[in-house]
Amino acid sequence: MSLELDLGEPATSSAPVRGSGDACAFEGTVQSAAARAFAEHVQQPARVEHAIVDAAAPTFLSHPLTRHYPRNVAAPRAGELHLWRFRCEWLPVPVQEGDSWLSTTERERARLHPSAALRKRFIGARVVVRWIVGHLFDCEPHAVDLQDDGNEKLQARHPCDGRGVTIDIAYVGIWIVIGMASATLGLSVVVPSPGAASDETPDKSRRRARYGSLCNALRYAPVDIDGDLLSSDIASCAFDLAEHGRWHVLDLPMSGKIRAAVALAQPLMLVRTFGWPKGLALGN
Repeated sequence: MSLELDLGEPATSSAPVRGSGDACAFEGTVQSAAARAFAEHVQQPARVEHAIVDAAAPTFLSHPLTRHYPRNVAAPRAGELHLWRFRCEWLPVPVQEGDSWLSTTERERARLHPSAALRKRFIGARVVVRWIVGHLFDCEPHAVDLQDDGNEKLQARHPCDGRGVTIDIAYVGIWIVIGMASATLGLSVVVPSPGAASDETPDKSRRRARYGSLCNALRYAPVDIDGDLLSSDIASCAFDLAEHGRWHVLDLPMSGKIRAAVALAQPLMLVRTFGWPKGLALGN
């Protein structure tokens, strides 16, 4: 039986790429649906008992974003999360080389995007994913076996020994954010849309991002969580969701009014960040 969010739209929302009217119209619709979904969710009583559970704050290691893959960074182990953030136009290799890494299916998906801006960012994200995983698994980027559910939820398997990583991708304005872990994870980004309701406070946006990360990690299974649980001032916390298991949720620092979060299906002990300024600390 498939699991679908009651709301009809994924909770992860994306901001438009600059200069793309088509992207703005398309993603504005997703933003509105996500806002309506969260509003309906917080007005409903929880069907099961959920709680915040004790969780030690993870250790954070910051890496600069360069076109030379950092040494001694292996595939994420249990309890380890890798987070990459880069601008849509950033690529670790020349465009022609990166394009040659894409699979036939990825090329077809890129062709079906409604605008050049959306095609460009989709291709950019896939090129970077293949570059990262190629280094993690010590194989050529074009040989990376990416299993795709069609909603930017990916799994990659090592071509020889079967090791795997789970990958989620989120788009926000000029940024692409990629999360990788050995366990199931979900990213969510909330961007206030033009003309947003006056009650869309930073705290509410943060709660929406946290809720969206859990829904995305659960592949849009219905999750009724008390809104008070999502209002914690702690940027890194764990939730016991009864039949849905225990999840660690981490707020991600983003610029302006953007709010983002990631949910991981295991205790979070180590977070490696790539592309965040050192002074912009996570987990505080």
